[in-house]
Amino acid sequence: MKLKLSINIFYINTFFLKNIIVVYCIVFLSACNTSDLKNYSSNPNDPFENTNRKIHNFNKHIDKTTLKPAAKIYGNVVPRPVRLGAANFYENLQEPKRFVNHLGQAEFIKATTDVTRFVINSSIGVFGIFDVASRISLFSDDTEFDETSAYWGFPVGPYLELPFVGPSSLRGSLSIFMDYTLNPMSLLSGPAEGVSLITFNALDILNKRHEFGTMIDTILYNSLDSYYSARSTYLQTRINEPPEPMEDNLNLFDPYEDF
Repeated sequence: MKLKLSINIFYINTFFLKNIIVVYCIVFLSACNTSDLKNYSSNPNDPFENTNRKIHNFNKHIDKTTLKPAAKIYGNVVPRPVRLGAANFYENLQEPKRFVNHLGQAEFIKATTDVTRFVINSSIGVFGIFDVASRISLFSDDTEFDETSAYWGFPVGPYLELPFVGPSSLRGSLSIFMDYTLNPMSLLSGPAEGVSLITFNALDILNKRHEFGTMIDTILYNSLDSYYSARSTYLQTRINEPPEPMEDNLNLFDPYEDF
């Protein structure tokens, strides 16, 4: 999950969540131009490579000129405990999304853990600022609607690189919108919703860009073809990994293991 996450975190992937379907449609339609069809990609999962590469270069420029410098300042100026608290708060808001998607994947034990974590961290953990649940061995297991769609057999669709979002696909683009609707912040009304989403998501992106900086820089700036590296990593995590079967975690220990 960290590898998959690291490919996407350097993009401002939540600033346009409400308009993601519009953005996707524009990119998808622009990708279906005549020149792209004539220069069909050698990768069958990437039929719109020409357009995707242009968007990748745009996203890379945004990272180099804006996001990377901002993340460096954020990481060096803001104390780590404060950054950790903000990250914990953001991650706690993802628990409802994980709960619904784990249910959709028939991962009922994990879904129960999601609910328990959300209740504990939202109360004892002061709205999630402190990850108390992890201290009692209730660890987070990230998932999203994209994985739920894969569980039910929906194909990943053509690879797409979306402006300000980064590596994605037809299925992944719809996943971003669906997961957004499960964010508790979306329940707020008026400008408070937009301000809250932008603020906390921006802080999370800056923090992760700082924490995973070395890995991201390797992909973007130290590889021979950053577009190929990002696409390859994304498709490996979305296509080559089948849904994991549900595990029975009820047997916590073997009383005879020491004999």
